Amino acid sequence: MSTGLLSKRNRPSNGSTELSHLAPPDTPCKRPAQPQFSATSPSFKPSVSTFSSSSGDVEEIFNLGGSNAEYEMPPTPTKAFGSAHSDSLQNRSVPQAWTIPSTTPVDPQFPSVSPTAGSLLDLKTPTTPAKPIIGYFDPSLTPSRSLDTFLLNKFRDVSSIGTGEFSAVYLVTERDNSHNKYAVKRTKAPLAGQKSLDRRLEEVAILKDLCSRTEDNDREYIINYIDSWEFQGHLYIMTEYCENGNLDVFLAEYGNLSKLDEWRVWKILVEIAFGLRFIHDAGYIHLDLKPANVFITFEGSLKIGDFGMATKLPVTKGIEREGDREYIAPEVLALQEYSKPADIFSFGLVMLEIAANIVLPDNGAPWHKLRSGDLSDAGRLSSSSGDLKNMNKADGTKVPPWAPDFMLDEAGALDKFVKWMLKPTPSERPTIHDILQTEEARTVESRRRSGAIIFEGEYGPEPDSDLQKAGKDASMLDQDEDWRMEL
Repeated sequence: MSTGLLSKRNRPSNGSTELSHLAPPDTPCKRPAQPQFSATSPSFKPSVSTFSSSSGDVEEIFNLGGSNAEYEMPPTPTKAFGSAHSDSLQNRSVPQAWTIPSTTPVDPQFPSVSPTAGSLLDLKTPTTPAKPIIGYFDPSLTPSRSLDTFLLNKFRDVSSIGTGEFSAVYLVTERDNSHNKYAVKRTKAPLAGQKSLDRRLEEVAILKDLCSRTEDNDREYIINYIDSWEFQGHLYIMTEYCENGNLDVFLAEYGNLSKLDEWRVWKILVEIAFGLRFIHDAGYIHLDLKPANVFITFEGSLKIGDFGMATKLPVTKGIEREGDREYIAPEVLALQEYSKPADIFSFGLVMLEIAANIVLPDNGAPWHKLRSGDLSDAGRLSSSSGDLKNMNKADGTKVPPWAPDFMLDEAGALDKFVKWMLKPTPSERPTIHDILQTEEARTVESRRRSGAIIFEGEYGPEPDSDLQKAGKDASMLDQDEDWRMEL
């Protein structure tokens, strides 16, 4: 039965004309997409860290206020991927970047994939995969004229990995250590005046403050700030680089074949929640939470990045922050009401997109239904439809006795969870602490032993396994096995 929402499964590639009429219209809040920022060592010793002398401290940056506090330049594009290269990159090999323990179960969607597989062709993907090339850029195909001469002089192996209307993103390698790679975002046009610079420096101030809170374990779920500087009117922000791209790319590629198994959906929920708890506890709101702004580390864990829309609480009167329309809370559009519940609503839509394997609408009746609490178009989110403890599945295998009870709940724990986060009234939504204190979140965190996107079986690892008792440490992910994870 057809619904008002578009499924991600078996969608044509980006270059297809068959679905060109489904492309979202250009709107002020539909920003050009941007690739993966994000993952490695913070050992870089910056030689350029000169801010404008008038940039002020953190408090001065946040107290911009008034009608002049916002400018027409959006702080960061979040979804831009060299569409000009789509034909040449469509059949290129996938980097061998995934690492998983040898004991991790094999994903049933890819049972025959060899541990050394490095090509999308090996995965027997349909001939028209969704978004076939985003996230896997070949730097050699980037025109040299697009590179930043300042970065070429400062770093080695500079390559363009993404561009948007207002910013360009580069992958750079430290000259003294070829293992240290970073993402550098640079404004395309010189900033027009001190007020424009101050607006941009708000993102820098938030990143610096968040990354200075080293005592909080949740910090590992936030992209790491390395350095920033101004040169010839351009602002540069350097962050860690996550080898495995962003969650949007992962969901598009996997979703073209099948829905993600429910255990991984829960793990994604928990890891994003840790990052959001860190942001909220530090006194900020993100206001642009979406899969394109969640990055995947080498180990398969998640980090929230792109703080171009973020702001400090309490929110300064008169600001306007509008993220992508697909994920925006109703009170932000209608009332310019910016608060923690707005982040929770966006978080709920992210989880709805993941669990239902759908493309979120950016307008029309389906868009309004989601913001009125009606999720009927998405279908059932939980994988089970009743008590399966003593039943065999369709393929003849029995549900293990240690399967989490909430995954066998006929009422659908995941459905209830997402509906809770998408309450139309902000005060009725859970706080991020409410979410992480639930039995479901605590069970997932206590049992999981790998990153969010790593397959651990349909019901997760057995609680009493030897590996579980050993604790979550580096030994669980054999760093010597440098091969791409079977999705």
